[in-house]
Amino acid sequence: MVLTLAKRPIFLVFAMILLGLGILILPTLQLVPSVYASSRTITLIGFIAAWNNTGTPNPTITVTQGDTITMQLSSGDGAPHRFFVDADNNGATPDCPGADICSNTFPPSTTVSFTVNIAPGTYTYYCSIHPTTMLGQFVVQGPTSQDFAISANPASLNVTQGSTGSTTITLTSLNGFSGTLTLTETVSPTGPIASFSPRSVTLSSGRTATSTLTVSAVGGPYTSVATGNYSVSVTASNGTLPHSMAVQVRVGSSNSSPSGSANLPLTVLVGTAVVAIAAVAVTVFVLRRKSK
Repeated sequence: MVLTLAKRPIFLVFAMILLGLGILILPTLQLVPSVYASSRTITLIGFIAAWNNTGTPNPTITVTQGDTITMQLSSGDGAPHRFFVDADNNGATPDCPGADICSNTFPPSTTVSFTVNIAPGTYTYYCSIHPTTMLGQFVVQGPTSQDFAISANPASLNVTQGSTGSTTITLTSLNGFSGTLTLTETVSPTGPIASFSPRSVTLSSGRTATSTLTVSAVGGPYTSVATGNYSVSVTASNGTLPHSMAVQVRVGSSNSSPSGSANLPLTVLVGTAVVAIAAVAVTVFVLRRKSK
């Protein structure tokens, strides 16, 4: 019991150190971009003259690091063939089993599946039985980061004083991106008011999502939005990956109200006119009575 009590403070100190390290490390882990891998099926038919009987050069196979590849292989001329990728770049002699990616010998046919875990670069694939004629490039691209694109249709607006205009903001998933994106806006110079509906959208992998950006040049009850050119900066972000674009807005003048009336509501204008007429009538009435 005495030993157990003595060890408890040491255990607590050790636990607190681990907790502190976790707090420091976790935020940095969240900054590592996600990558997108896909599953692909590639078909090759063996002929002594060339893969797929294409002649020189043989077909170029392009894959992305992290992809899962299924090779469907068959003999088109009845001769025996064996597919392999020279992953260690030591020539046409296969290292199977070993560093190279290899199939079984066929005909009639065979299938080999593998994950591309070799470094990005250009390699050579062969038929180990006919390596001088059955060979082609096997290109490994680096992993692709998940991303999204943002666009507006239309990309510019013409808005009359006292009215509104709108454009559709489209967000497109790239390389398997998915998540919730929040839209924000900044108008420069100040004047029109911009808003989104909805302000947040959920984007699924391989899909698109939209939001409507509305720009108002209505102004206030005694002021109007000045005519001229404005820019609305639109930003979509999931918190760590922001993308921005600009929507150009031109506010034109409105001749619907007399100069100096700004954007006064019709009821205010009518009320003002009635008060003015009444004031003139009272003045005329008073003057006539005095003249008598």
